[in-house]
Amino acid sequence: MDNTSSKNIFIDNIYNSLLAYGILPLGNKNNVENLKEKIDKIYLYYEELLEWNKKINLTTVTETDEFIKKHVIDSAYLIKILSSPETLSPNTGGYILDIGSGAGFPGMIINILMPNLKIISVESVLKKCNFQKAAARKLGLNNFKCLNINIFNYKDYDQVTAVVTRAAFNAAEIIRLIENLSLKNDTDIYLFLSKIEEVKNIESFKYKSKKISLEQILFYKTDYSSGINNNFRLIAKFRIFS
Repeated sequence: MDNTSSKNIFIDNIYNSLLAYGILPLGNKNNVENLKEKIDKIYLYYEELLEWNKKINLTTVTETDEFIKKHVIDSAYLIKILSSPETLSPNTGGYILDIGSGAGFPGMIINILMPNLKIISVESVLKKCNFQKAAARKLGLNNFKCLNINIFNYKDYDQVTAVVTRAAFNAAEIIRLIENLSLKNDTDIYLFLSKIEEVKNIESFKYKSKKISLEQILFYKTDYSSGINNNFRLIAKFRIFS
């Protein structure tokens, strides 16, 4: 199969999945060409990742179909639960903080599909952050930047409207994050989790410095064709309040 055919299959696979699962980015439901141009950027991102992955370990998931399911579609599901994206535009100054993003998931995928969102990716591994910076430059993602710091050293929370993490934190680690980050009231927290018990533990914990409420849970699959017995994943949305 030549590169053009592989690229077209890649783009069609993502487009059809976004349509079938109801997670087309806002403003693109009736604009196929605009959306496919954005998915074309995801393909360029994928190619860049494969090149960097030869030298540094960005991901073990490199086979095309698995990459689309486990990284692209999984990340894109955030769009379905993301509230008030207009409050996160550069014009308002608000932004999403993506914690422990590795190779750029979900932040870079979301920024490609919704380029008006301002996203700051916090990644403590220098090589992974350098990859994100290089990919963002190549794709022209002007509202995306990566900071190579430990999240506990990040201080500028005045304009943080939402926090998201897809990293493999357990409930205790997430509780520590919530407890120690200087999140202001009405900040939304989006957590990619695998078990409802984790949601319950995070919600019921007695935080010393703040209060949180569980606002919404989105249950989803990245491949509904594989049978109804496959485990669902979930994104839990919490909110900080006084």
